Amino acid sequence: MGREEALKKIRDIVNDPVGSVKKFKDNEKKPVFSYFCTYTPEEIIHAAGGIPFRIMGETKSVERADSHLQSYSCSLVRTGLDMALLGRLDFIEGTVFPHTCDSIQRLSDIWKANAKYPYHTDIVLPVKLNTKSARNYLIEELEAFKESLEKHLSVKITDEKLQESIKLYNKMRENLARLYKIKRDAQKSQQLILASDVNNCVKAAMYIPVEEHNKLMDELLDNLDEGSNIDDNNIDKNKSDDRPRVIFSGTLCVFPEILDYVEEAGGVVVGDDMCTGYRYFATKVDESNNNPIDAISDRIIKRPICAAKHNPDFDRGSFLKGLSKDANADGVVFLLLKFCDPHSFDYPYLVESLKEIEIPSILIEAEMDNPALGQVQTRIEAFVEMIRENK
Repeated sequence: MGREEALKKIRDIVNDPVGSVKKFKDNEKKPVFSYFCTYTPEEIIHAAGGIPFRIMGETKSVERADSHLQSYSCSLVRTGLDMALLGRLDFIEGTVFPHTCDSIQRLSDIWKANAKYPYHTDIVLPVKLNTKSARNYLIEELEAFKESLEKHLSVKITDEKLQESIKLYNKMRENLARLYKIKRDAQKSQQLILASDVNNCVKAAMYIPVEEHNKLMDELLDNLDEGSNIDDNNIDKNKSDDRPRVIFSGTLCVFPEILDYVEEAGGVVVGDDMCTGYRYFATKVDESNNNPIDAISDRIIKRPICAAKHNPDFDRGSFLKGLSKDANADGVVFLLLKFCDPHSFDYPYLVESLKEIEIPSILIEAEMDNPALGQVQTRIEAFVEMIRENK
């Protein structure tokens, strides 16, 4: 399998996540457990014999969900609930709701009352993450989650199964980290992979079994590594790449073409701080820890936090500045879902943090069922041009 074939398979998965996971469910005879947030401990679902599947809503008009929700709910909540009410998720065994924002927590109650899947659970994660009591509480919550899956599926989730799942998911995280490095370090004439395809690789990991994703990524990365090592006569090794270098920050990127708008305008996307990006795979589980639940808990505590979490030992502004410096970024695009309160509250502080290192930014707010992509493209083109003129 070559690079283009691997990328096509990944694009097909992302373009039809429901159809893709249904095929794996039918072929492997495994139950599918959906979730909305990357704080979900996928390793536990996998060790129970299930397939974790992230719901990221749909880019379609809402038909039924609005009668159950406030008008200011974000489009992820609205379109995700719509999928359930319209029967588009009838193949799932149930849904896992870790504690994230208030909207997702209230969605859990509505989901349980109206979707009525065989399995439903809430994992009430601690909000403040840097205390000993928070770690002990989180371990208890994950143990309870493991026990509920064991009871529902009539299986035993052994430490051996958890360790094997941890290794597979760590491999997935290593692959994605490798992909990001290749993308960040590539020179202009070595445009080996589009920004949208990098984003698709991350999202595909949330849609299909981890074993299948690892196979696809191994094939893709081997080809990318070969391409990045080619001695191309068109590459001037002594000439610096003068494209404006841009990082994205925010919630989830439902429209990967937004990333490509940067590159079509002559820039390059060199990283991100998003839950459909770097925050998803940034931290691995410690495989040397003989207690896998403890190890999974430690990863949740130590991973880069999102706006819905609080950790006095982790400053999101400093983190974003560090990412920008490491990638030699010239600008940051904040890509937020409209009505996402946690990220909207954090936005002014993050902008001020970037000003400390003189990095400009732009805010793009989008709704999944009404994205106005033409306007988004125009604004991004103007932003890239502004960076170019000031370089």
